[in-house]
Amino acid sequence: MGGELVFHSLNVILLTMLVTPLVLWRYRRAVLAGMQTKLGEPLPIAPARGARPRSIDGATLTAEAALVWEARLRRRIFAAVVSAVLIAALPLSVHALLLRELPVTPAHVFLDAGVAALMAVPMFGVLTATSFWRTVALGLATLVGFAAIGVVLTVVERLFADRPLTLQQAMVFVAFVEFAALKLSAPLLLGWAIGARRVRGVAPFVFAGLVVFAVAPLFGIRLTQWLAGMQWSEGLVIAGPMIDTGFVILALPVGLLAWWRLKVLARSYEAKRFSDAQLLCHSWWLLFVAEHAVTLVNERPGAAMLVQVVVVSVVAYLLLPLLLARGLAWAYSGQRPPRRTLLLLRVFGDTARTTALFERIASRWQRFGPVTMIAAPDVVAATVDPGDLLRFVSGRVATSFVNSRDDLVQRLATMDVEPDRDGRYRINDFCCRDDTWRATVVALIARADAVVMDLRGFTVQRHGCEFELQQLAARTSHDRIVLVVDSSTDRALLARTIPPEATMRTMEVRGNARQADEAFAALLAAAA
Repeated sequence: MGGELVFHSLNVILLTMLVTPLVLWRYRRAVLAGMQTKLGEPLPIAPARGARPRSIDGATLTAEAALVWEARLRRRIFAAVVSAVLIAALPLSVHALLLRELPVTPAHVFLDAGVAALMAVPMFGVLTATSFWRTVALGLATLVGFAAIGVVLTVVERLFADRPLTLQQAMVFVAFVEFAALKLSAPLLLGWAIGARRVRGVAPFVFAGLVVFAVAPLFGIRLTQWLAGMQWSEGLVIAGPMIDTGFVILALPVGLLAWWRLKVLARSYEAKRFSDAQLLCHSWWLLFVAEHAVTLVNERPGAAMLVQVVVVSVVAYLLLPLLLARGLAWAYSGQRPPRRTLLLLRVFGDTARTTALFERIASRWQRFGPVTMIAAPDVVAATVDPGDLLRFVSGRVATSFVNSRDDLVQRLATMDVEPDRDGRYRINDFCCRDDTWRATVVALIARADAVVMDLRGFTVQRHGCEFELQQLAARTSHDRIVLVVDSSTDRALLARTIPPEATMRTMEVRGNARQADEAFAALLAAAA
């Protein structure tokens, strides 16, 4: 059955890569259509009442202390994720050594489990909003460090065994790197397919549904063979769908099971049992465990071996969510900076630019407090959650929109301001109609501790940005605002839009990581 497992595993990945862009495109179209719809008279805008106190919770926040805490937190998260993956990989490693009749020594176990632990690097990147190239650099450094640990373990083993040291111990470094390239190439490639920045908001949910639905063709072939061999059902198979008989029989119940699984994910997410980043990490680990299991089944075919591999793989897979949650709880333990809410405003239309800003500022801010924003097609891939996806698939996407004053009041009252189990706060995105977005923006301005407005691409055609700038000038302290600009910003129009007395901080960000870091530090200072 090893070949069938490989075939169906690849089918799930390929279908995920094909279905995800389609779902994302359709969801974007639905959001855009809703944004352009008018339901009646525009919602009245609340009168300006001045800015809220800078520290309504009585706590103080300094940018320097916050950045020091963040750096310490990143180190703790890295240690927690690596430890969680390494421990979860131990059953896989020991089991594989026993099957291959190799010595179960610390050096041999670490060669296999240490390679698996490298999966912690992309998980760390997602959990900490680390950029792609910084994650790659960290991965290479971790690979070198783990390979060096493998050499040290081999040397220590030989010393304890009173055996002489040779140059062969140094070759363990090369062997570790080669084994990592062989074992991780497929999981990392497939993991990138569902974790790429532009699809990661949808791909894990599509993958979860397709993994369940793939049971229908996998076991449908077996069911067809069994039905074809029975006297009472042989004629039905021949006269009916033939080889697809089993799939036809299983498609509906398995499809209902997949739908139920997506509903469970949506309820669990809304109940804050896991975060979007944790779901992506669990999906990556599932890919690695599945690839490991398929390799062993191919090496040792047989029903008994299949059962044994499945049991060990399930144990290893279930260990990671538990260990990861405990590790992240430890990483965030102790006193953390006071919660501050960030409002993200931007020029709509440029998906790549907005997504980059979202990754470098909004995702990073989730360690310090919730982020609020107006939803639009340029960020739906990063902000869509299981509940949004379920409402879209079931044709109830309109219920996600602010359609009336009552909707707005309810959304503001139920806004999620508590951290998830991974320690990060959530993105609160508001889907608005053409006649409700202005009142929503005004309400969000009143609740923000800091505001970042991306004015790259700001021109005379962007009337929405002019309204937002005028409201910011009238409704909040100017030192809470950071405006992001570049060469595409119409500076003359910006100067005419903002009142002369409004001294908002303007920062140049041209896709440079250092400039983005400076803008983030300025926002921390603005939220003090």
